[in-house]
Amino acid sequence: MPIPATRVQALAFSMAPAVRSRAFACLAAMTALALLVIAHPVRAETAEYDTPSKLPVPRWAMLRKNEVYARSGPSKENAVVWTYKVAGLPVQIISETRDWRLICDPSGSAAWVAKSMLQSQKTVINANAGQRLEMRLSPGDTAPVSAYLKPRAMAQLGKCKKDWCKVSAGGASGWVPVRTLWGMQTAPVCQRPNLFARN
Repeated sequence: MPIPATRVQALAFSMAPAVRSRAFACLAAMTALALLVIAHPVRAETAEYDTPSKLPVPRWAMLRKNEVYARSGPSKENAVVWTYKVAGLPVQIISETRDWRLICDPSGSAAWVAKSMLQSQKTVINANAGQRLEMRLSPGDTAPVSAYLKPRAMAQLGKCKKDWCKVSAGGASGWVPVRTLWGMQTAPVCQRPNLFARN
């Protein structure tokens, strides 16, 4: 019996130039199967860090709403440079102030967003060099393939074991290598732009 291809919603990125702004459109059309939301285990923070939030930087989060303004600096007085259009998009926080977070997005761009527009990370993106990603029944390269995750598709993040994480999308779930996922890197994935304000 052929392995069913997982029907997932792929992210499409569109940049349109504008005066002092840039549109960042993540086309998130509804598919016949909605993404399953599964619990992501929360790791207890045992140490405080020298940051406004007392949390480590960099760290991962995701967008809370379907419309999030990205600004050139950490205040509402700074220009909107683009707008994110998909809730749940995983982003990496690479700097922060008390009320603002400098985030890196899947395109490699960085901008400031209000901290209220972010929440704990529960999603990842297939970053497997434009290839569909094999989702396996258990961690390991020899485990049977249960489904596939389309290139640049977003999935819900489950538990992780060593170099593998369980993800789910479109009604299917499976284990994939950590190295193939955007949203699992421990080092900063993009540099802080010099033109952005520091405080």
